[in-house]
Amino acid sequence: MPGLFGTLNTAASGMSVSQTAIQTTSHNISNVNTPGYSRQKVNQSASSAYSYPGYNSSMGPGQLGTGVKVDSITRTKDIFYDFQFRSEAHKHGETNVKYNYYSNMEAIFNEPSDTAISASINNFFTSWHELSKDPNDKGAKSIVVQNSKYLAHNISQASKQLENSKQGATEQLKDNIKEIDDILTNLENLNKDIKNIENNGKVPNDLYDERDRIIDDLSFKLNIPGDKKNLKEEDIKKIREDITKVSDTLTDDKITEDEMKSIPSVSGEISGLIDLVKENGILDGYTHDLKELGKSVATEVNKILGGDSKGPLFTFDDSKEPILSVNEDILKDVTKLKLTSDQALEMYDLKNKKITIDGENITIDKYYNNTIQKLGNATQEAIRNQKNQSAVMSNIDNSRLGVSGVSLDEEMVSLIQFQHAYNASAKVVSTIDSLLDVVINGLVK
Repeated sequence: MPGLFGTLNTAASGMSVSQTAIQTTSHNISNVNTPGYSRQKVNQSASSAYSYPGYNSSMGPGQLGTGVKVDSITRTKDIFYDFQFRSEAHKHGETNVKYNYYSNMEAIFNEPSDTAISASINNFFTSWHELSKDPNDKGAKSIVVQNSKYLAHNISQASKQLENSKQGATEQLKDNIKEIDDILTNLENLNKDIKNIENNGKVPNDLYDERDRIIDDLSFKLNIPGDKKNLKEEDIKKIREDITKVSDTLTDDKITEDEMKSIPSVSGEISGLIDLVKENGILDGYTHDLKELGKSVATEVNKILGGDSKGPLFTFDDSKEPILSVNEDILKDVTKLKLTSDQALEMYDLKNKKITIDGENITIDKYYNNTIQKLGNATQEAIRNQKNQSAVMSNIDNSRLGVSGVSLDEEMVSLIQFQHAYNASAKVVSTIDSLLDVVINGLVK
């Protein structure tokens, strides 16, 4: 009922709500650097009045307020930005994976440079021109053999590094599949915890944030089904089925063209890695080009010297390591390289002679340059896609942080406001205490 004790209760409600607001502000400040945290706010409203009298009521012309109450503590969140983020994240995941591997392939070929394959091809053929002047010159033969060895090493080394990159991408794909499975397990457990708390009439804001963060991480790895706001039991089940199908194709560390037909349509990092490691995929394509180059060099050079791809100068075998090598007998004794001036000149002219490489009538130099040009164009496209997608993701994330992120300046202003409100309510309590002292002690006197 109205009176001093009613006013005391009103002031106490103000202190309680202000204290809750201060606690929430403190929680925001403490989590300013927590990934995925959304700023929380206290929603308050006036508590119910004592009565609902009419204008002519004997209790007076209006209602008498009883203070304030906390309705809820909610996250400051815009679901639209979450939807945008997850719609673009899987594209960013795919472009970022390809960007990393294309950059690595450019480093493997290292063109243009004095130590790259193109330079070793040029040095190899140039040295034959010098040898043609005197085919019995031991010094000129030594240069030819060393350049042959260096060319074989460069081609074999690049091929081996591409094979290693494919193996690395395959292991990364396996790790992603396992990580996705772990994420889904965590998400299932988190959904259970959230449901239990919701059933008790509470709002688990921090658990909502953790769930959103997990879904954000997952959206980089593959496309999120449904409305992208939350993953329900049926959504998690579908993702597990899709990932299991991908995993089943990796039992022998490769994905054939026939196996690709059984893989569901996925995107994100998973899709990017599949494009890299699948049969006749990105990495296989450049490895194939190098092997065709090595095979053609060995075949054509040996043909001029009176042999085939197994000798007398080069030995090519793509089932062994290295795939291209120089005859050991010639490496030990360069005088065993027997040839005439005409053969040496024919070898020099081979650089500009069109031959059949991988079904194409082309020179050795041009074939390799086409491979490098193809790699350069693909790498530039990957760089552009990665840059554009990163900019899109950054803009969306900044917009999202503008709504849900914690600003220390704003929180400090709010903290001062809540402090003043708490102090003012406390002053009312102090005033009521003085009034009650007059009433109680005054009556005693």
